[in-house]
Amino acid sequence: MTLEDAQRIALDNNPFLRSARSEVDATMGTYIQAGARPNPEVSFLQEGFKGNERTSTGLINQRIELAGQRSYRLDAASYARQGALASLDGRVAILRADVSTAFYGVLFAQKQVELARDSADIASRSAQLVQRRATAGKVSPVEATRAQVAATEAQIALASANAFVSAAQVRLASTIGMLDLGERALTGDAEALQVPIGMSVLQQRIEDSPAARRAVAEIGRSNAIVSLERARRTPDITVSAGMKRIVAGGMPSNQAVVGISIPLPIFDSNKGALLEATHRAEKAKSDRDGELAQMRADLAQAYASYDAASIEARRLKGEVLPAARQALDATSRGFDLGKFSFIDVLDAQRTLFQTRSQYLKALIAARQSYADLERVVGSIDLASQPSPSTQP
Repeated sequence: MTLEDAQRIALDNNPFLRSARSEVDATMGTYIQAGARPNPEVSFLQEGFKGNERTSTGLINQRIELAGQRSYRLDAASYARQGALASLDGRVAILRADVSTAFYGVLFAQKQVELARDSADIASRSAQLVQRRATAGKVSPVEATRAQVAATEAQIALASANAFVSAAQVRLASTIGMLDLGERALTGDAEALQVPIGMSVLQQRIEDSPAARRAVAEIGRSNAIVSLERARRTPDITVSAGMKRIVAGGMPSNQAVVGISIPLPIFDSNKGALLEATHRAEKAKSDRDGELAQMRADLAQAYASYDAASIEARRLKGEVLPAARQALDATSRGFDLGKFSFIDVLDAQRTLFQTRSQYLKALIAARQSYADLERVVGSIDLASQPSPSTQP
């Protein structure tokens, strides 16, 4: 399973994403309904029930919306749909980042097992070497005990690393919506780091991020509602047309009837609804400003963390890890020749193990920060720069 496979499965199975898609589909119904015009009404009025003295009136009444109310309703529904689409994109970006974090969490856990296994092998060889020298009387039995303790600690670390792999696999399966991963093996380079495209470019992408587009859509919807509530202060008119049939003295006659009615805005001028809509529009603008400010702060923090972690990982792998490995090899050879004590070997061994752990933590921090960048600005297409494939 590649990262793309895991993200595709998650996009198909995630319930929150299905909810967001349903919301997008619902907004289409809102838009259709917003464009519907008022239905005509049919009315019938009967005056008198005697056969030779009665009046029957049939009318068709049609309410006509004025001041562009239908247009404003359509605008509000259109902006609501844009906001739902932006929310869906935001859900997708967050889900992809979560899947990426969980996917590389498994790879890092597996990498930790490799490092722990190699460390256990080094500690075991050192313990065997010290034991042979102790048996030959060249070193104190205390040195052999120390070596055996170090080997046991390395085995414990290996068992703990294996347990973390199982937990990481369960977390990934839960994130992508599967019960378990089964026999699927993950394919990916845990040591590959992306090349930053620059803080200025990422800041420009904030304006086009899902959260920013959702905030802009909410401003547009709020302004459209303000216009709609203002238009509703203009009364609609209702025109009527029909036929009146009059029977007087048994003689019928027909008359055409036309009419118009206009409500008088004496008690309800829609003032309260307009005031509410106006303040909600102001709130939407303030929310957008606050959202952008928070996004810029989150982006700066995530970028700084990513930059620092990636630099640390590259320097550890390119400079510190080779030196720590050479120091351990030299100290081991010197111990075998009687030039160093086992304390020196143990210190060199621990330095190598700690440096490897620090390197892996730096990789994890870089990946998490990269995922945070994707959560802020959406998908980031950065060039991949794989690390050398040699084992640290």
